[in-house]
Amino acid sequence: MFNKIRKLINILATSILLAASTTVFADIAIIVHPDYQGGELDQEMVKQLFLYETKSFPSGHKAKPANHAEGSPTRKTFFEYVLGMSEKQHKRFWKRKKSTGKTPPVELDSNAAVLKWVTDTPLGITYINKDKVDDSVKVLFTIAVFDDL
Repeated sequence: MFNKIRKLINILATSILLAASTTVFADIAIIVHPDYQGGELDQEMVKQLFLYETKSFPSGHKAKPANHAEGSPTRKTFFEYVLGMSEKQHKRFWKRKKSTGKTPPVELDSNAAVLKWVTDTPLGITYINKDKVDDSVKVLFTIAVFDDL
């Protein structure tokens, strides 16, 4: 009996450790207004738009990017997989940009706010967890996110 209980405790402890050490990531959808006709974008172009290395879509229309609020897991994943930087690096990047008069993209505090902002902003571009996409927006492409298990 004691061995069975010990075995169950070991299995439970191992499961808890695995769950605690595993970060769950979800694929990220790059989304725009449903009537978007700004041309085709790839991941590098999205990075350039969000870092203001370019200001316009391929069509020439001025893009209006938006980020999730600081601390959002979706933002963290987007920064890592698309921008290639951490939150801390992003803050330093914008601190330098602000000194030249640039302002960072607007920040939105929830998935609902992201979806509403995109539907209300014809030249808006942002990102969201792929599972949160609805029919109110257009998905340009999805970025596959892999966790390191």
